Amino acid sequence: MASRLPLTLTRRTLLAALSGTLGMAAPGARARESAPTKQGRSLVLRETYVAGTAYYDARRVRLRPGDVLILRREPDNAYDDLAIEVFTAAGPKLGYVPRADNEPFARLMDAGRAVTAEVIDVNSKRYGSIRMRLTLHGA
Repeated sequence: MASRLPLTLTRRTLLAALSGTLGMAAPGARARESAPTKQGRSLVLRETYVAGTAYYDARRVRLRPGDVLILRREPDNAYDDLAIEVFTAAGPKLGYVPRADNEPFARLMDAGRAVTAEVIDVNSKRYGSIRMRLTLHGA
């Protein structure tokens, strides 16, 4: 049976899920688990949007669902020491993982865990136009 996470991902629930002690999930809550990889299982942790796209190259880049995005920690960011930059695989910066969502992923990345992202939707006519899925590898 697939692992389960509550819809609201908190530090405690993330750590419990990673350690395998979560037990029963909140009613109706589901986490998605992809096929096992050579390093172990991959666990989809969160679906969110790319923040700050108006300030970077997002309008000049063509993205499609399934495109891989590169996540890079930016611990020296003047506004958020847990900042995670989001880039296309070709290199242009798109923005950031939203501040409200970045803490558990920044902690995982700082601990050497592989967290990746992929595009799930692009709609240039709305705020948060690039939606992405964040996945933990080797879960």
